[in-house]
Amino acid sequence: MGWWHLNLKRLTSERIILAAETLAQTPIDQQIEALRHKGFSEGEAHRIVALLPLAFSRPVLEQLGVKHFVPVVTAVARDGTPVKAMLMRQPEYAASLKVARKHRRKGVMDHEVYKAITGGSADIDAVSNALNAGASLAGSTIASSLIGPDIAEYLIR
Repeated sequence: MGWWHLNLKRLTSERIILAAETLAQTPIDQQIEALRHKGFSEGEAHRIVALLPLAFSRPVLEQLGVKHFVPVVTAVARDGTPVKAMLMRQPEYAASLKVARKHRRKGVMDHEVYKAITGGSADIDAVSNALNAGASLAGSTIASSLIGPDIAEYLIR
C-alpha cells in the first residue's frame, strides 16, 4: 500500500468540508496558499483545487443521467508530456466524492458552499451546454481532463 493511503486517514469529512469552505471564500489565484495556510500540504492543495469540483459534481451528474465516468484523468506536464492518473488513487478525490455523496443524501455541509464548488466543475459546464442544446444524458459517459501548469506534477500515479 502506498503513502497516499495514509493521507486518506487525515482527509476526514471535516477536512474536506474545510477545504471546500476555503475554496468557496477565496479568489482562484489565492486558493493554493489559503489551503496551505489551513494545514494542507503543497500536493494536497493542488489536488484539492483541481479535484474537489470534479468529485462534488459526480452525484449531480449521476442524477442527470450520466452512467459512466472514465476512471482515469488526464493532464499535461509543463514540458508538454501527457499524464494519466487513476482518480481513485488521488486521496483528495476519493475523500471528496465520499463527502459529496453523503451531502446529497444527508446535507452534511453548507449547501451554498457545495453549490459554489460544484458550479466550478468543467464537467458541469459541459453537461449544461449539452442539455441546453437538447442532448439527452441518459446512459452517457464522461471523461475528465485537468487544466493548469502544475497539477500534472502533483497527481499520484
